[in-house]
Amino acid sequence: MTKPVQISLNKEAVNPMKAKRIRPDEDAKFWCQAGLDKDGFEKRFINNTIGFGVFTTAFFQKGAFLLEYVGNRISEKEAEIRERKRRKKKHSYMFHFKWNGKHVVDATDVPERMCRYVNDDKKANATMKLKVFNNYPRLCLFALQDIHIGEEIRYDYGDENVPWRQHFHKTKMEMKTTEVTDDDDDDPFDLKKPRFSEKKEQCQSKAKVSCMLEMIDLVMMMT
Repeated sequence: MTKPVQISLNKEAVNPMKAKRIRPDEDAKFWCQAGLDKDGFEKRFINNTIGFGVFTTAFFQKGAFLLEYVGNRISEKEAEIRERKRRKKKHSYMFHFKWNGKHVVDATDVPERMCRYVNDDKKANATMKLKVFNNYPRLCLFALQDIHIGEEIRYDYGDENVPWRQHFHKTKMEMKTTEVTDDDDDDPFDLKKPRFSEKKEQCQSKAKVSCMLEMIDLVMMMT
């Protein structure tokens, strides 16, 4: 009589949750260089006040890489010119940062990329960090905590006095720009917190994260 064949299975291969996880920085590098948004996210319309937001369709562990803030790399001078031209349209997606000088990522003309739709929240579940891969700076969003399926991704723009946080009680809002480091290490790469002009519907060209369309619409509707 033939003896039954016993097959030994690799538990890590069967259970992907127990498989060796890719380091967050390695994951970020892969997706940034691939020029694609990572799987596990979708843009959803929230309401007429907030507009769109980014929600998860997969589980993400604390510390995981989420998305890259993608756009055209331009100088601060060019950013000022574009901001002036867009004031009538009242929307702009720009992120200013420092790395071997001052740089700006303008995501206005890349609506297909997800990260520009991530909303602001003081109680954020994600944070923006500056990472450099092959001597090229990238704005990368990482999870501050475990994020479950169906949760909205939000990160702190950094301004306590922005109009959507103050319920639009003030008509004049100014804030001194403060620096935050890109990481917990000693890398000399700095991100900046946002600064807004006295006109609620208009962001200064020096704003570190320019007002997104949804936030501009929110201000205009509430004033």
